[in-house]
Amino acid sequence: MDKIFKTLDSINTFSKKVILGASMFAVAGCNVGIVLIVYNRIVANEVELYALGSSLIQKSISVFAHFIIAALLMDWFKNAFQNDD
Repeated sequence: MDKIFKTLDSINTFSKKVILGASMFAVAGCNVGIVLIVYNRIVANEVELYALGSSLIQKSISVFAHFIIAALLMDWFKNAFQNDD
């Protein structure tokens, strides 16, 4: 566990901010999707609302994964070019 935490602490601040922003976006997207699904279940009973809510949850998780990969790649490239001396 210590090795994992040390590795995560070594990520540059910009990449950490990208990951933090992406996680906030993903949580907000998932919450909106859950609200749509619950609203559909209680009030509307429409297939389109359920599909929209579940699609929003899936897309939020997918975008979150893409942002994490991009932030880690940016950090890796930055470290690779700095250590090229």
